[in-house]
Amino acid sequence: MGHVRLGKLPTSKKWKDVVAYLAGGDVDVSGLADAIFKAADKALKQASKDPAFVEVCWHLIKIPQAAKSADFAAALKELGIQVPATPSLLDVVIGFDAAIEKVMRHPGGRATDLGEMSRQAGIAALYEVTQERLPTLWEPSTIDETSTIATLASPDKFGELAQRFFTRLTERNILYFLDREWPKHIGKDKLAHSLSDMSLLEKSVRRHCEETTLIMRAFSKDWLAKNVYVNHGAITHLQTRNFASVALKKISAELAVRASSHAL
Repeated sequence: MGHVRLGKLPTSKKWKDVVAYLAGGDVDVSGLADAIFKAADKALKQASKDPAFVEVCWHLIKIPQAAKSADFAAALKELGIQVPATPSLLDVVIGFDAAIEKVMRHPGGRATDLGEMSRQAGIAALYEVTQERLPTLWEPSTIDETSTIATLASPDKFGELAQRFFTRLTERNILYFLDREWPKHIGKDKLAHSLSDMSLLEKSVRRHCEETTLIMRAFSKDWLAKNVYVNHGAITHLQTRNFASVALKKISAELAVRASSHAL
């Protein structure tokens, strides 16, 4: 479960290139790229201390396990997720959302931007990965949806789910700061001539994040396989926090490499 980089990817870009490819003439984007990277990296390093972030990670591990039980709804209730007796994918997503919202609004706690980004990233990851694997030759039933969610309990499929979550979290984190810097760079002789250019940059940011978090697929797969073997899937919040903390350090290290002048 060490940090293994993937070698040079043909379509990879340096982080500064992600920003710079929109620029024309002699526009200097190094300041913009550095400012966004430093702000986003600092926020990611603090994520493991955010209760909502840890709760999202824990639920992404436990929900697929719950789908393997004889009574999915009852198993979800034990996780703090309220759903109908025969829950659909949408029911699970709504219940998941409410459970994280409850943690964010817990007395004595506080809702944070990072916690909100984690909640959105977790919901998107679970919904997208499940939806992509549903049958396409017929209208999926709730049984199809439950069985598909259950497949994400395997180490291999969990690796894909974890990567999607960290991709969406990293992407939202970068765009959070990009949205604040972007207005300073719109106009004549600047990075962009209009707001419409923003959509092009967002697509490049997403690709950059997907490549950065690809390391999470193997790491998450190996981590879950080890815990299933040792603990039979009984994973605690503390174990989840430790997993997430290491994952964030790996992503931060990968972002740093890609941000440097010697990045891919």
